[in-house]
Amino acid sequence: MVGELLDVKALREVDGGGHVLGFAGEVDLSTAPALEKAIVAAVGELSGGRLVVDLTEVTFLASAGMSALIAGREKAAAKNIELAVTAAQSGAAYRSLEIAGLIDVLSVRAG
Repeated sequence: MVGELLDVKALREVDGGGHVLGFAGEVDLSTAPALEKAIVAAVGELSGGRLVVDLTEVTFLASAGMSALIAGREKAAAKNIELAVTAAQSGAAYRSLEIAGLIDVLSVRAG
């Protein structure tokens, strides 16, 4: 746990050669750097393919977290890695991304 608010789960490989990086808890101004750092580290470990950032267990997503996701997407694109986001459609993260107009930008899928 980072500051008791954000849990970063281990990067795991899934069928088809993709990878999933999960998070749980709150992503706010104090925890967004941990989100970005974990995404950048995961991108650094990969050499192409697909990285899914799983936000289904995120209970709060502030604009700082959205900025971290966009920065992660840019880092991934520079390495030819497709970055997508999964979020519970009825959850806070999905709603925040929807309100901000980032569903298509971040390739968000309901999970």
